[in-house]
Amino acid sequence: MSQSRPGNTPATETAAPARRVWCAVLAGVGVAAAAWGEPGNFEWRMNGSGRYPDASPVTAWGPGTNVIWATPMSNWGNASPVLAGDRIFVCSEPDELLCVAMADGAVLWRRSVKLSDTWTDEDLRLSEERLKQMDELKKEYDRLDDALAASTQAKTKDPAKTNQALRVKHKALEAAQGKVMEEIGQMARWAPPKTDPTNGYTSATPVSDGRHVWVLMGTGVAACFDLSGERRWVRFVEGTSHASGHSASPVLCEGKLLIHVNSLRAYDPLTGELIWENTGVPRSWGTPFPTRVGETAVVVTAKGKVVRVSDGRILGPDAGELQFGSPVVADGIAYFIEAGGQAARLGPSTNGTVTVEKVWTTQPKKANYYASAAWHDGLLYVIHQKNWFSAIDAGTGKIVKGEKIRLGEGDAYTSVTLAGGLLFVGHESGRMAVIRPGRDFTVLAVNTLDKFRSTPVFEGGRMYLRTSKFLYCIGTTRQDGP
Repeated sequence: MSQSRPGNTPATETAAPARRVWCAVLAGVGVAAAAWGEPGNFEWRMNGSGRYPDASPVTAWGPGTNVIWATPMSNWGNASPVLAGDRIFVCSEPDELLCVAMADGAVLWRRSVKLSDTWTDEDLRLSEERLKQMDELKKEYDRLDDALAASTQAKTKDPAKTNQALRVKHKALEAAQGKVMEEIGQMARWAPPKTDPTNGYTSATPVSDGRHVWVLMGTGVAACFDLSGERRWVRFVEGTSHASGHSASPVLCEGKLLIHVNSLRAYDPLTGELIWENTGVPRSWGTPFPTRVGETAVVVTAKGKVVRVSDGRILGPDAGELQFGSPVVADGIAYFIEAGGQAARLGPSTNGTVTVEKVWTTQPKKANYYASAAWHDGLLYVIHQKNWFSAIDAGTGKIVKGEKIRLGEGDAYTSVTLAGGLLFVGHESGRMAVIRPGRDFTVLAVNTLDKFRSTPVFEGGRMYLRTSKFLYCIGTTRQDGP
């Protein structure tokens, strides 16, 4: 693991505390607070649930309508805004974290979080040479790959395996390619990992405790800042193993910063020191959901692992699996909602593990479910990539109602959000539907801004939405709520 550059040691905490905590909000949900994550933290979908029951948002907006302010962004970004005190944190491609004033949208500071920030001075001096070496290694890998393909074809013409020299040559090529791969792996920190144009390097949403903010870039670099923008630490975690990049957001839980790239790791939030790592937790696009089983703090990953936060031990068997989205936990049941999804009841065991009891499976329309589901009043709501919106009975898994929402061309990436008793369902086209929930849900309005893939956040009478061009504050001129 790369170490921080000299001079980036943690500083003494000086930032102001948050002006509110979410305990009161959670208490009014009708579900145990532990089911919705840890109070006092501000992260993706507020606490993983996507629920803002005390909000009172407007239902109509657009250019010139109920836009309180719109702050231009330097570039696009998929990460959702995070509210902390009187500030908003948001990301821009390829490596920027911005702090914005909630009152008027003024940019208070912006910081880059680069791969090179984790290098030593000697690393920086050698970086150009290393990148040239990386290019040469990739060329050599491709040459060996072509040679192996030709060797494999030659072997098929010798089914009796009489040509021993051919086999010796093939093994030598495999060994040579393996050595090049090892050398490339050792130099991976010198170049950003691959990603695709849709995902980019800023799909992971920051997390804050109201005094600090933590960010994870798709390059595998994590950093901590205080609210004044002073960097406390920066380090390279690991580069993703997937060619399309990374999106799972960091999570604060039980005094630990959890980061899930290829393996699941826990760090000391204030120092950046590694506490534990579990390489047996499969990577996923979805963010782990923090909750409790009995008195034990755990996270439930998108691949269904129930992991104890204190030491990283997997306590339960597979509870479910999602290809893209994140699970939701409510009333002790973990929901994995997509085509072929399921619900599983989590319970404490006498031997300290977690019991996992499958409750039901469900089969909404087949498609990719990039958006995560929301739970409300005994129903689950989810939308697939091509705008089919479903209400599912949380007790049985039965599809109660399905309807195609007119959100335009493209894909639905925005997770379903509940605010003030209404559902907000967004789409990369720039459109967002406002839906009255229920077994016979009703689309009340469809509003349009510029394109976005992030998920909105709410406080009082305001909605904050990060689009490809702006960070918007949407509501009335009067701020309702705290």
